[in-house]
Amino acid sequence: MTKNSGHWHNSVTSEGSTTSERYLIRLAKKTFLSLWSYPNVYTDEGRHGKGDGKELCDLLIVFGNDIILFSDKDCKFTAHDDINVAWYRWYRRAIDKSVKQLKGAESWVNRFPARVFLDKSCEAPLPIKLPSTAECRIHLIAVTRGSATSSKSFWGENSSGSLFIDTNLVAEQHKDAPFRIGWALSNKQFIHVLDETTLDIVLKELDTISDFIEYLVKKEKLFCTQDLDCVIPGEEELIAFYLSHYDYKKNEHYFPEIPKGSLLALGEGDWQRLLNSPEYAARRKANAISYTWDSLIEFHSHHIIHGSSISFADDQPTINGERLMRIMASENRLTRRSLGEALHVVN
Repeated sequence: MTKNSGHWHNSVTSEGSTTSERYLIRLAKKTFLSLWSYPNVYTDEGRHGKGDGKELCDLLIVFGNDIILFSDKDCKFTAHDDINVAWYRWYRRAIDKSVKQLKGAESWVNRFPARVFLDKSCEAPLPIKLPSTAECRIHLIAVTRGSATSSKSFWGENSSGSLFIDTNLVAEQHKDAPFRIGWALSNKQFIHVLDETTLDIVLKELDTISDFIEYLVKKEKLFCTQDLDCVIPGEEELIAFYLSHYDYKKNEHYFPEIPKGSLLALGEGDWQRLLNSPEYAARRKANAISYTWDSLIEFHSHHIIHGSSISFADDQPTINGERLMRIMASENRLTRRSLGEALHVVN
């Protein structure tokens, strides 16, 4: 095992420093798999050859030309006689702080892609080269925790407690809009905000890296439609809307095209109805065989990470192995069913 392989192993097996981080990392690794998941990576910003590096983000996902940056904040929601005061205090600590971290991380990755490290001493660079600014797509995800109970109390017992999506809100306008999330940045750059309720739903329903990235890309395109307003009672309802539209020719889910200048308003309860439907139960049952493909990817990734994979033509088992595994991981959940069935027949 090389020195860098050792750092890589330590990085991908890291469980995070807080309960919240540990949960995010475990959940993400089930979706993205170990080879593309890097918890708690660092930059050498301000280090000048000594001291510890600066943490870039809580979780970095690199898959081909897609980079996903996660910032995780677990903040207690402190009650106040004025709900707007309580809400905005929490918003600034949980969401605004995450957004600032994500913007800083995005800027660093764009400017210094070669200066991201697995360890705080900044001795082990990422084993996978980050794509250039011209080629990459960067997705920013703020994971917030601590609001669900208070949100449920505010909206009523029939609410899931997830944050309401309202794209009429921009930056400071969140101050007087309890438990509503729109554009966290004044320039309307899109940042995904997932709470303790919807993080589980999104990563469990879109539990391949290809399905997840496809959702992020299509969601970003939808929300950035010119003059389109969205009023959605929680990310789970958006997921239900997405999963209910399927293109059988392309074998993919999609958001229907919404005309410019329209209002997209979804009702509450579609997610729960989807969960209770026989179609959903059948989908889960049909997916069972597909996880054989996930296990195969993770098996080979284990050897790449630990430096025990075999090199055939050259001395770059990490680079070539990652490329091969990326091709395998590019298959979505539906196609993994067929692949899993084929492997089952062979065995």
